[in-house]
Amino acid sequence: MFEVAQLRVGGFDDNFSYVIYDPESGDAAVVDPTGDTSKILAKLSDYPEANPRYILITHGHADHISGLEEVRKYFPATVIAHPQCRIRSSILLKDRMRLPFGNSYVECIFTPGHAVSSVCYLLGDNSALFTGDTLFIGCCGYCDPKTMFHTMREILYNLPDSAVVYSGHDYGEVPFDTLGNQKKVNPFLYLTNYQEFEKAVKNL
Repeated sequence: MFEVAQLRVGGFDDNFSYVIYDPESGDAAVVDPTGDTSKILAKLSDYPEANPRYILITHGHADHISGLEEVRKYFPATVIAHPQCRIRSSILLKDRMRLPFGNSYVECIFTPGHAVSSVCYLLGDNSALFTGDTLFIGCCGYCDPKTMFHTMREILYNLPDSAVVYSGHDYGEVPFDTLGNQKKVNPFLYLTNYQEFEKAVKNL
């Protein structure tokens, strides 16, 4: 079973960074290194034998990548980002690509709307979904409404209920929640009428 550490790193606006660890293989990954990187490095130090596999970037906005170079000095992993992100990646990422991680994988799901380069990362056991600024707890990020409506209804809504949503900011009533519950309580997920969705987005 994967271990996920949600780190309150401050950053631009109550940002979260994450460390993912697979105790069986030792594989480790960091999601959106930003804010107070000492908290990320401290968590990584809990796994001295870890194998640095990936630094997963949900999108290229500065408040999600400000700590990238600092973390890479300590954690020399492959950076994973959307091809249209300004960050160079040694892997040409494709939608639904599965990156080997331990005995499982991380699935990279293109989710445009907040940014063209937005990517969500689903762990192979369907236990966690890292959503950046695409999906917040109870809300969603500023977006192009038509694009985001498609992302919400045709992509995210169809993912497994069991996945815990770990977003890029602490904007919700709780820091994380299952996708299944968010489908019930988050209007940006459950609205099926585009006009209603567009109206809701204007109130963000």
